[in-house]
Amino acid sequence: MLSPWPKDLEAIRRSGWLFVAWGALLVLLGGALLAWPELTGTVLVTLVGAFTTASGIVLVVNAVKMRSFAAPLWTFPLALGILLTLLGVIALFFPDAVGTAFLVFAAVVTLLAGLNDIAGAIAILPLVSWWWLRLLRGLLLIGVSIFVLLSDVSGLVVVGALLGLWVLVLGAVTLACGAFALARV
Repeated sequence: MLSPWPKDLEAIRRSGWLFVAWGALLVLLGGALLAWPELTGTVLVTLVGAFTTASGIVLVVNAVKMRSFAAPLWTFPLALGILLTLLGVIALFFPDAVGTAFLVFAAVVTLLAGLNDIAGAIAILPLVSWWWLRLLRGLLLIGVSIFVLLSDVSGLVVVGALLGLWVLVLGAVTLACGAFALARV
């Protein structure tokens, strides 16, 4: 049966760099949001746009690497990566125009990524002892997406600070997933 999630230890090890890259980006974004919680909506959208663009590029590169062991299911992360890259570029060039709509869309994509991580955790459960980190990452992604969807943008300072803390923790968990995949598999 075909699966988009790695089913062997070598495939998990090969995908470890993706978690390290994504985790580093999340830590940077979380740190920036914590350092400047009073960011205006435009700056926040621009910052999230830069992260989204970088995440999309990382996802496209990983999808291309997956095609040898996850064909034809590698096209899902490829399409998601292209979509994230395009959305990020639009946010970078037109931050005022996309504002709230961009943040809502990014939250929905984050929700889907969280569900994907939970399914991925279930897939690697029999293979590695740190599967729970992937599950935790999925739950954090779902939590941050719900937080963004339910937040009032008028309280932007509070939203920025809480989002920064959440993203920082998510980045640390993502880095841990990557470190375990690279070192202990």
